[in-house]
Amino acid sequence: MCAHFVRINAGDSLDFGAQATSLIYYVIQGAGVALQGDRALSFAKGDFFTFPGGGEVKIEAQATTCLYYVNDAPLLAYLGVSVSSQQFEPTLYPAERAREELAQVASMSSAAKRNRISILLGNRHFPQTRTVTHTLWAMFGIVPAGAVQKPHRHQSIALDFVADCGPGTYSLVGTELDESGDISNPQRVDWTPGMAFITPPGYWHAHYNESDRPAYIIPIQDAGLHTYLRSLDIRFAR
Repeated sequence: MCAHFVRINAGDSLDFGAQATSLIYYVIQGAGVALQGDRALSFAKGDFFTFPGGGEVKIEAQATTCLYYVNDAPLLAYLGVSVSSQQFEPTLYPAERAREELAQVASMSSAAKRNRISILLGNRHFPQTRTVTHTLWAMFGIVPAGAVQKPHRHQSIALDFVADCGPGTYSLVGTELDESGDISNPQRVDWTPGMAFITPPGYWHAHYNESDRPAYIIPIQDAGLHTYLRSLDIRFAR
C-alpha cells in the first residue's frame, strides 16, 4: 500500500491516475466532487469514498481540501501487472452515517469489554471478505477517554491515521507478550491529530487514551487480500 496526504486549493482540481486496483480517500477537511468516467461523488469533511483502479479519478475542490489517500499500487508494481477490469463501483461513505454507526457500537453494554470499538467499511461486492475493496480493509474506530484497548496482532500491515485525539493518547507496539498478556519491551507511539503511523505485520499493538476526550483512529490494511488468502491470522491477548 501507499499512503498520501493531498491538498487541493479551492477552485483547483487534481487528477489521480495510479496503477492500482483500489483507491481510498478520507476527507480531513474541505468539500468537492470526485469524478471517474460518468460517475460523480460529492464529498465533505469526514466522508470516506472509494474508486476502482483502471480509470483516472479527477477531484475538484469547492473549498480548500485536504485528503488522506491510500492505494494498492505497490502490490501491482511488485507483481508487474496492470488493471484489466474494475472490481467494484465508486462508493461514498458519508461522515454522518459513519459517526452514527460507530456511536451505536460504542453505546452497547459490551463495548467496554471489547478489544476494539469500531466499524468496518464494507462493499456489497465483497460478501466473503466484508472489506471496503477486494484488497483493502478500512476501519473507523474510537478509543474512549480513559480506555485501554488490549493487545492484538494480524499479518496485514496497518496504515493508521489519527483523525482526532487529546494529549496522552498512544499505542504500544512490540513483537512479544509477557506472562500477563502485556507487550514486552514495547515501542510507544504518541498520537497527535492528523498523524499517521505504520503497524508492521505480526506485531502486537495496544491503544491507550489517558486524555479527557475520545480519540478516533482510521486503520487501512491489505487485509482484504489476506482475508481472501486465509492468511490474516488475527489474534487477541487474553
